[in-house]
Amino acid sequence: MAGHCDLSIFHPDDPWTLGVELEVRLIDAETMKPANRSPYIFEHLPEQLRPHVHQELLQSMVEIVTPVCGTPTEATDFVMKTLAELTRIGAAENIALAALATHPFERKEDNKRFEDPRYEAFARELQVVLRNFLISGLHIHVAMPNDETAIRAYNATINYLPIFLALSANSPFHLGEDTGLQSYRSKIFERLPRAGIPEYFGSYREYCSLMGQLYATGTIQSAKDVWWDVRIHQGFGTVELRVCDAFYDQERVRLIVAFYQALLHHITQYPVGRVYTQISKQNKWNAVRHGMKANFIEGDRVLPLREKAHELVNDLEHSGSFEALGTAAEVEALHELIERETIARKLRRIYEETGDFKAVIREELIG
Repeated sequence: MAGHCDLSIFHPDDPWTLGVELEVRLIDAETMKPANRSPYIFEHLPEQLRPHVHQELLQSMVEIVTPVCGTPTEATDFVMKTLAELTRIGAAENIALAALATHPFERKEDNKRFEDPRYEAFARELQVVLRNFLISGLHIHVAMPNDETAIRAYNATINYLPIFLALSANSPFHLGEDTGLQSYRSKIFERLPRAGIPEYFGSYREYCSLMGQLYATGTIQSAKDVWWDVRIHQGFGTVELRVCDAFYDQERVRLIVAFYQALLHHITQYPVGRVYTQISKQNKWNAVRHGMKANFIEGDRVLPLREKAHELVNDLEHSGSFEALGTAAEVEALHELIERETIARKLRRIYEETGDFKAVIREELIG
């Protein structure tokens, strides 16, 4: 267990620094079907981007990984500049990029997996679950100063997962069908054995005890094999939010990153209590189904999720977390974002008006 409970991974000298990861789909610009052309993208990457554009399970996908950034604006700008460069590279081969959390009409037969020992092991174990794993997400890392703060931040995130899921919801369609949900991606993800809402831990050592057991039993080979909606990343010394759908909206990315960073800063001063797992699951389902129009259960009261999100932003502002992180100017825009319709509702409206899934995808094209 000791090898998986290293306290030196944390960042007492530069806490609250950030990293963002965005999974992006490659699309044939004419047919709007998946384009299994990431090998072409990798072949033509500028040298400076090679450490920051990663291979994923599917050849129709790439992942953008920022360097360590000081601010949400810095991280978001890096993502957007990288997307612009990838779009330029793909244009020569009629490859478009789209931040689609689920593709509206693709089939598993449209996609090729990379031949990679890790992916092949997953394929043997997960079978049809992996074959239908055609989804993309946005991940946010926030560096933690120490283990105690990390476990507090991790536990608190479980309570507020529905807010970040609703703000990013972008997957209403799957296999040519309107799912009726705001984020069908999250339901696909939950089919994995180590995904979804994780359990609370009383201490970082308790967290490490579970991780040590997973390693010792051969259940996982690395911390990357745990896919919870939030996890402590033991390679980076961060708490990583993984519940968000992928999407392409520069302001929305920046504001969600700023919101999450401020939440974790706030928790150092004002820790929150745990809730029953069934309540967490119900709150997440409410966000999956209804997005920002969901209800949020808190103790014995039920309030609109939108109201809870505004309330939380106000709490973070009053505690001084936005100001301490240099993001106080984002508070008003964040309140405005909470009032907007979800991306999923916008896409559903486009489909209702056009009856054309290709029109939905064109709305999500980058560049």
